[in-house]
Amino acid sequence: MTFAPTINWMYDHTAGYEKNGVIMGMRYGLNLNINLTPKKNFYFSTGIFAEHAGGKMKFLDNIPIGSLGIADSTLTQRTYRSIYLTIPTAITMKTNSINNFYICGNIGLMHGFNLNASNIDSYFFDEELWSRERVSSEEAALFKESFFAGVGFEYAVTPTMRAGVMINYTQGITNYFKGKGQARNSLSGVDQRANLGCVEIALNINFF
Repeated sequence: MTFAPTINWMYDHTAGYEKNGVIMGMRYGLNLNINLTPKKNFYFSTGIFAEHAGGKMKFLDNIPIGSLGIADSTLTQRTYRSIYLTIPTAITMKTNSINNFYICGNIGLMHGFNLNASNIDSYFFDEELWSRERVSSEEAALFKESFFAGVGFEYAVTPTMRAGVMINYTQGITNYFKGKGQARNSLSGVDQRANLGCVEIALNINFF
């Protein structure tokens, strides 16, 4: 079992867009380690997880304000949030026991499938702060591919159970947004591009 609080952000690759901070998220689920060597130093690691990710960006956009019309070239601060079903494929390395402690490292890929996505926009209109939330599943890409690596340790609580902590860094490889005009800035007309990144502290319980 794994539970991991995460710090998430976006790397912007769209002209006129800027990273605007981080958001807190989490990853939780069931992990599976398959031993690959007689001395139990190398494992194939996989599992199934729910991952809450996203980031913040700011940019200029045309904002519809209901019956009041459209606010042209308005500075918009947008928070992106998505929930993914993720399946990792990784190699985990573990040392031999050091007073019941094991130093660990892992490296691999995280394969994610978008289950839900939403945006929260904040902007000033007529000197007042406005906010709106909208479902954006039509803009967020269905599939997310990420590289991750981390280090940590485990402690043998019993001969068949270990508790551990891992610090992992994850770098998105694929675009967070759909392409071909499905996620486009209404002011500039350019397609949005960004990658997700995060750091997590993963708390694990493994059974052998």
